Amino acid sequence: MKIRMKDIAKMANVSEAAVSLVLNDKPSRISEKKKQEIKTIAKELNYIPNIAAQSLAKNASQTIGVVIPDIENPFFSKLCKQLEEQFRVMGYLTIIVNSNDDFAVEKNLIQMLLNRGVDGLIIALSNESFSCKKEQEDFLKEIDAPFVLVDRQVSIKGVNQVYFDSQEGGKLSTEYLLENGHRHIAFMTGDFKVPSTLERIEGYRQALQSYDINVNEDYIIETGYRFNCGIEKANELFGLTEVTAVITSNDMVAFGVLKQALNSGKKIPEELSVIGYDRLEIADILGTSLATVEQNISSLTEQAVSLLKKKLTKKQLKATTVILQPSLFKGKSVKKIK
Repeated sequence: MKIRMKDIAKMANVSEAAVSLVLNDKPSRISEKKKQEIKTIAKELNYIPNIAAQSLAKNASQTIGVVIPDIENPFFSKLCKQLEEQFRVMGYLTIIVNSNDDFAVEKNLIQMLLNRGVDGLIIALSNESFSCKKEQEDFLKEIDAPFVLVDRQVSIKGVNQVYFDSQEGGKLSTEYLLENGHRHIAFMTGDFKVPSTLERIEGYRQALQSYDINVNEDYIIETGYRFNCGIEKANELFGLTEVTAVITSNDMVAFGVLKQALNSGKKIPEELSVIGYDRLEIADILGTSLATVEQNISSLTEQAVSLLKKKLTKKQLKATTVILQPSLFKGKSVKKIK
C-alpha cells in the first residue's frame, strides 16, 4: 500500500502541511518532540516522497540523462555504472539511453530526455555526428539544459567537455613499441572524421618521426571500434607482411585481432605485438594480459559529474574543457625485438 503524507499526519495528529514542513526540514514552530515523532512514523512506514510533486514545486526533476553510443562496449557500460552511482548519491535518478552511434537516433533521444524534463545531460557523441559537423554544432547549441560532453570532444566554443588527451595516447603506445625495437608499426584507427582518432594518429606520427621513421600510410587502417571490426580488418593487417606490431582503436578491436590471429595460427606476441586502448577489465577476466592505453573512467566520471553539478547549481557559468592524461599498461602482448 502506498503511504501518503495524510496517513502520517493522521497518525501524528497534525496537519499535512506540518508533516511537509518537518519532512522537508523547513522552518516551523513545531516542537522538537513532535518533529521527531513525525520523522519516526515516516521511517517506520517506509514513506517515499512524491518526487513528481516535489519536481513541480522545485521546477527540477532530480533526473539526469546519459547518452552513450554503444552500451555493448564495456568502456561505456562502466562509464554508465559509475555515473549512475555518483548521481544517485547526489539524489538524482539517471536515465541511460543508447544511440547506437546513429546521429538521428542520438538527436531524437536527447529531445525525448529534454521533453521529460531532465535537469542535465552527460553525452558521449555518436561517431556519425562528426560526419555532419554543422548539423552537430547547431544541434548542440539548441540544447536548453546544462550538459557535459565526455570522451569524444568537439571544437565548438561554449561547450562543456571532459576527455582524454588522445594525441598523448597515440604517442605513448607508439613510443612503447619503438622502445621495444619495432619499426614497422600499423595503426588500426577509428573513424577518420572523429577528432580523437585524428589526434591519436598525430601522436603516432610524432613518435615515429622522433625516431626518424617515415610514416607508411598503408599502415594506417580505418577500422572502427567494435569486436567484429577487428576480425574483419585483421586479414588486411596480416597482409602487411613487414608489420611486427599494431595499435588498435580500442581493446574490443584488439580482441577481434587476437581472435583472428588464433584462427589463422598467428602467434601473439611472437609474430605480432598488439596494443589496445581503454584498459578494459574483461581482458583480465579472459586471462589476456593485453598491453593497452588506459583511460581512467573514474577520473572521467568524477570530473564530468563535478562539472555538471556546478552548471546545475550555477556555480560555474563559463564553458569548461577538462583534458585528462592517459597512461600505458604494458601487459604481455608486446615482444621485445633485439
